Amino acid sequence: MQLDTTARDMLNRTIAVIETDGEDGVRVVDIAKHVGVAVTTLFHLFGNRDSLIRAAQIERYVRGLATMIEEFDVATAISKTKEDFRAVVIRMVRSEIAPINSAIRQSRQGVFGSAYGRRELTSALTESHNSMCLGFQVALERAKENSWIEPTLDTLATAYWILGLINSRVFIEAGSPQLDRRAWDDLTLKSILRVLFVD
Repeated sequence: MQLDTTARDMLNRTIAVIETDGEDGVRVVDIAKHVGVAVTTLFHLFGNRDSLIRAAQIERYVRGLATMIEEFDVATAISKTKEDFRAVVIRMVRSEIAPINSAIRQSRQGVFGSAYGRRELTSALTESHNSMCLGFQVALERAKENSWIEPTLDTLATAYWILGLINSRVFIEAGSPQLDRRAWDDLTLKSILRVLFVD
């Protein structure tokens, strides 16, 4: 959905409320008032409160991932050699699993939890995730066409796998204090490099 400024402001405010007070804290009157519009404008743009929350949850999931995939695609497009592309992969993985991005991963995980048992949100989340993976696949296909990665790789499966690894970092952050997080990060990067680059 292409969003105008008002709709974007409503989504941003709804996301802020969800992240501090949960979905129960979302009140359409407060959202409209914060943005400076009538409640009817909110209903016109989103239909109802549930649709607003669903749109906000999907936006929470997509944020960051869409930017990462777009930057990865651009960096892949301007890469001239296999070594250039390998450096792009390393930068992308390190950035996405970095502790500084913990809040973004936790936000995505919150969306997964919210979607549990909610068919419409699960369907919209699945559609958005599929779109992210297809976007990621485009860059991997470009690398495959340039003979920079393993020629037998299924690039779509690889895209899903890499995004799954990135999203799973939240469990490491919430997990056992005995776990060496750096070791997990190193293993993740080595695994991705081993799968993509056979030499």
